Amino acid sequence: MKEQTLYIALEQSILVDNPYITVGDIATIYCKDKAIDKMVRELGVTCLPDTSKAQLVVTVMKLIELIQQNTNGLTIETIGNSETIVYYDSGRKKGSYKQKFNVGFLMLVAFFGTAFSIMSYNQDSGTRGLLDSLYRLFTGENPQTLTPGLALGLISYCLGLTIGMIVFFNHGINTKVTDDPSPLQVQMRLYEQDVNKCIVIDSVRNKKSLDVN
Repeated sequence: MKEQTLYIALEQSILVDNPYITVGDIATIYCKDKAIDKMVRELGVTCLPDTSKAQLVVTVMKLIELIQQNTNGLTIETIGNSETIVYYDSGRKKGSYKQKFNVGFLMLVAFFGTAFSIMSYNQDSGTRGLLDSLYRLFTGENPQTLTPGLALGLISYCLGLTIGMIVFFNHGINTKVTDDPSPLQVQMRLYEQDVNKCIVIDSVRNKKSLDVN
């Protein structure tokens, strides 16, 4: 019988909704022999605690050990990461009033926090004085009060700032301006990678990762 080769690839992290974890849940498996492929995918790795959320670092060495214990004469080739972070979320709180309240509260904090930051920046950079100078340049009048022309300039500045942020961040509208990821998405992915690295390092140091003995 010709020796079969099985390829296994791990992502940096993966989200599951079932506490019983199989190899196929957390890894991409490929083997020409479909029977071996199916059998390996269904191998049980571990069972997470019955909580709403949990996380566990699983190394590729643990998966190789598990596969070799249940197969004979199988060559295993690994691709990608040497470990993966399994995030478990049962979804019990999905759509709950508490979650909606938290989301709404977070939106309010983000809205007023952003508004305060923009107003502080405008105050420090002297935006009102700049608009006064532009008004004086185009009209020749000294704006002592909030005239209709000056008010129009302030409104135009606010609208331009809003449109500029939407276009720059490429976010906030149903149809994206370009297919490229927005700067916000890029920063979130970089933050996610840093968090995953930190979780892996802490798990290894605390010996909480699922690894070979």
